[in-house]
Amino acid sequence: MTGKLMFTVDLDPDVNIQVEGTRAAGSLDRGKGPEPRFESCEKGLEILLDVLEDFGMKATFFVEGRTSEVIDCSRLKKQCVGFHGYEHEDLSAVGPEELGEIMDKAYEAVRGNVKKPTCFRAPYMKTNDAVFGELRRLGIKHDSSLYADPSTGPYDISGVVEHPVAKGKDLRGKTITAYLWPMHEGTREPTDYLSLARVSGSADLVLSTHAWHMVETRERGIMSWAEMEHNRKSLEHTLKLLIDEGYRPATLTE
Repeated sequence: MTGKLMFTVDLDPDVNIQVEGTRAAGSLDRGKGPEPRFESCEKGLEILLDVLEDFGMKATFFVEGRTSEVIDCSRLKKQCVGFHGYEHEDLSAVGPEELGEIMDKAYEAVRGNVKKPTCFRAPYMKTNDAVFGELRRLGIKHDSSLYADPSTGPYDISGVVEHPVAKGKDLRGKTITAYLWPMHEGTREPTDYLSLARVSGSADLVLSTHAWHMVETRERGIMSWAEMEHNRKSLEHTLKLLIDEGYRPATLTE
């Protein structure tokens, strides 16, 4: 028996990067400085939601607090919504008082601009015991901030259910995770993620992407229309392969 397919999306600034001297993330400089951009994120979100509608499935969106204040998130009301820091901070590098302030600000921003978040993913997938303590304080019972072997199912971390993103080896022995960014960048194929899933046994599969990555690559910049269409079809192919394999689409909190 195959497990659940939990498609998750990080909703954060376009090609986000850590900016030296500040906790807040910016965007890769495309000639106008590292200030955060959100145009690709917003456009990519619309494409992803259209794909989900075509498949008749829901996903889990981890929304950065600042992003929720900038882009239109109205179509997320019917999706599972979590939060993702306020300004995509490295939460593992801040003290306890500042951590609490960031988590409160992020949680309230997403609740006010989208809806009450029910789960969490740490920016940069960097977390620690203090972050899990904040999740318990806020009443958040589901997290997806860690990587694990594909056969690893959800497990408990002091009262928080961890849904790890799969990480293993491909058929060539190279490391592969269930984040789709290499496919968006043109270095992976949908079948690579099917191969990763096939060693998971009956475990759930957490599949992940960034909204901005639907229309912009880190290496080449904004995609052409043809590239965007190819990118969309690659995502659709990946989802279809996994569903045909027997995975049942679900959200993180089901």
